[in-house]
Amino acid sequence: MPYTAATKQSLVEHVLNEPDGHLYVKPATWFVSHAWSYLYLDVVDALDDFFPENDLEDSVAVWFCTFCNNQHEIESQCYDFDYWFDIFIRSLRSIGNVVMVMSPWNNPTTLTRTWCVFEVYASIVENARFEIAMGRSQKASFLHDIQNDGAFIQMLATIHSEKSQTTIPSDRDNIFKLIRKEVGFQKLDRMVFEALEKWMLRTVEKQIDDAKSLETKAAWLYTKAEMTATKGFLYRATIASYECYDIYRQEKGDNFVGTWKALSQLAMLKMYQGYPFEEVEPMFLNALDHLTELLSRSHEDTLQTMHYMGTFYVYNQKYDLAMPLLKECFELQCQHFGEEHVNTRVTMTSICSTLRCQNQFEEALEWSIRCYDVETRMFGEDYPEAYRTRHEMGLNYQSLGDFARAEVHFDAALQDCRRMYGLDHVKTQNIESSLADIYFLQGRYADAKEIFLQSLRDDSTHIHTKQLYSVKLGLLHLATQDTDRAKECLDEAVAHLRAEGWIMENIYVFLTGLFLLKMKTGQFTLLDEINSFEKDLDDATWSKDVWKDCKCSGCYDEIHGDLYTCSECPPDTLLYCQECVTLKKNEVHCKHSGDRIRSDKPPLRYLQEERLKILAKNSDWDEYERRFLMYEAFCDEQVVPSEARLARYQREGD
Repeated sequence: MPYTAATKQSLVEHVLNEPDGHLYVKPATWFVSHAWSYLYLDVVDALDDFFPENDLEDSVAVWFCTFCNNQHEIESQCYDFDYWFDIFIRSLRSIGNVVMVMSPWNNPTTLTRTWCVFEVYASIVENARFEIAMGRSQKASFLHDIQNDGAFIQMLATIHSEKSQTTIPSDRDNIFKLIRKEVGFQKLDRMVFEALEKWMLRTVEKQIDDAKSLETKAAWLYTKAEMTATKGFLYRATIASYECYDIYRQEKGDNFVGTWKALSQLAMLKMYQGYPFEEVEPMFLNALDHLTELLSRSHEDTLQTMHYMGTFYVYNQKYDLAMPLLKECFELQCQHFGEEHVNTRVTMTSICSTLRCQNQFEEALEWSIRCYDVETRMFGEDYPEAYRTRHEMGLNYQSLGDFARAEVHFDAALQDCRRMYGLDHVKTQNIESSLADIYFLQGRYADAKEIFLQSLRDDSTHIHTKQLYSVKLGLLHLATQDTDRAKECLDEAVAHLRAEGWIMENIYVFLTGLFLLKMKTGQFTLLDEINSFEKDLDDATWSKDVWKDCKCSGCYDEIHGDLYTCSECPPDTLLYCQECVTLKKNEVHCKHSGDRIRSDKPPLRYLQEERLKILAKNSDWDEYERRFLMYEAFCDEQVVPSEARLARYQREGD
């Protein structure tokens, strides 16, 4: 530091003492966050692009720690952490704008250094504007990498500020203590991600606008669709994907690989938005056939579409079509890319999901554990992208009655999703819903209620999710004997349903929940109420003596006939069919005595019996006889045991 050796001042103080110093030293309007390992000219290069992009003058003054902090004091280590903490906080507070220089783009050194992480923390607590800047070389690297499928998600999984380090260990301890107390690393990382995501999207959109050819434009539209879909903006992603496919189809034709990759992407986006099966399946078939012909069955792009199509069949409950396709995809991926490849692991998770949806929980759990073992072997136990696998593991443990293990995996998956995707993302909300369910199953009603209420208050929660949560909250109140609140939730759920209409996804959860609420709160006392609910069941193709989508905790099959539960266990948690109760399979999970077991009749049989009771009470014997014959025919068809049937009412004189 020869230039300031004489005065022992910071460079800014030293220059300000020169006669023309006021021309070069001005009040800073941007606080520059950078790693000391960065080359100075690379930082200048990044700022040189950043300021014009944000319509700022070339003469803007910046706070640059190398120049503003007294390097002589730093070298001599004459001040402690509190001194430097105060300088940084006061400087950032007075400036109000922070720009962080990032290099490399997908794992910036700044976020591996704790003092730089502290500057992000300070931006949050001081409510400062936070932006990012990249040099030309890093921007070029980003533009190259982002066109590869999965680069965006990989970036989200890689950046982890809690793993940052400092030269002086006590500085790290002090900074981490502050962050955990006031902000939390999850919120801190989300702030960085949001700034980075905005920059990335702006950069990609500029590539679209500046494209010299339609083919180049289409390639960037494909990338934009991938990025916006990952963010959960499906409508925006679909617009970009459709434009990409349209350009490729017209400009490049059927013999161009990009045409069919774009069609596959578009089909996947339409699937997630609920487009009809008959519209989406031909898109996948067309794309898969052409990619197989143009590339081969085992090419990575073909296998990606094969996986998408398998997922599409699972989404539409076509498991007999999904499993062979996913198994073929997995075997080819293992053969050509290995079990460790990210696409192979994603396919493993899809196979697990398919098995789980078919009640093959033990085999599904084996697949999820196998996938998780690969991920932890390669990346360690805190690998963020393992959230997908851990969620699947949790769902299988839940189905097998191991609620404690399920909670561990749900909680870990939720923390990673909140950090990478934010609180409002559908992936986060899905896992949050699973965690609420496991709290409910363990009788931790206050914890479950907190999640349900927060989601119902949140404007970002989808209307269909609110419908489901209203029913679940009603069941929660019912479990705690709060029938008035249960009725309120029932009314709210019905209001949502009338406003938006029934949806097929989760429809049996809705109907089962609504039935239990109405049955246990005595709302099937009128014929009109019974007729109305029977119509809802008929509209949902619920025509048998079953509990739709209610799985027996003993055999894992859908429960036919009466549903058995323990009155001492948390209500509606461990469910059993009559055969498993007879075989005492319930004793595996429940240690209460057998006399605590109670049963409920399936909705269709219960409603018919309640109607018969009302008709008998009203002495409407002609209608009673007609309905009783229908009831008998139903019981015969569904093989209902004679002892489980309602006896014919015996009138005086019969």
